[in-house]
Amino acid sequence: MLSNNKSKPAIILTSLLGRRTAFLIPGSRMLWWAGLIFILIFVIPSCRNKEEKEQKPSFSFNDSSMVTKETKKILGDNLKFILTGNFDKDSLQEIAAGIELTENNNWGIKFILLELADNQLKKTFESELLDGSFKGCLVKKIKFPKMNYDLIYYNSQDYFWGSGGGEVFSYLINFAENKTYYTHLFSESRKPAELFLSKNITDSEIRKFFISNFKKDYPDLKLASEDVSLEF
Repeated sequence: MLSNNKSKPAIILTSLLGRRTAFLIPGSRMLWWAGLIFILIFVIPSCRNKEEKEQKPSFSFNDSSMVTKETKKILGDNLKFILTGNFDKDSLQEIAAGIELTENNNWGIKFILLELADNQLKKTFESELLDGSFKGCLVKKIKFPKMNYDLIYYNSQDYFWGSGGGEVFSYLINFAENKTYYTHLFSESRKPAELFLSKNITDSEIRKFFISNFKKDYPDLKLASEDVSLEF
């Protein structure tokens, strides 16, 4: 005797606990259920993601509060300064920022470049940990005639200077070429101030910039062939 049973279409659903339940669906309604499940799984989440993207405002370098907020999201509470400018060889705007670390023996400052990509800031350069502090310092962007982009100039001023001498750290940050130019002014036991310039300062214009800046306050300045580490 031949069996007249026909297999009926079914939808199998898996619960959060991993249990599977099969529901027999009449053939005429199978396409309707399949369409509903497709909408629930693919269409609704896709619309929600699209709405979230549309609701996010476009990043603007002219909005200082937005620049600060988005930069702090990336760099955290160690953020100490923010400057916008053209720090690369292209014509686009970027953000130069500085952070200061004061944890245990890991202390110093870092300079960071952030660029905009797909409406989000991304870190594209971070200097090594450098001697200095952003307390009482001078930080500004400058431009040399032969360069069509901005550099960051840092000077610790008299933060590390006392009545018996001290030191001044100064940097030029060239983000476009990933270079850090370093100078260190120091004086021990009331001796004349000496200035050490890092070996990568081969450009005469940059060399003159550092020396002339320091000679304004220390006219008897002498150049040092080696750097020193002062202990107070």
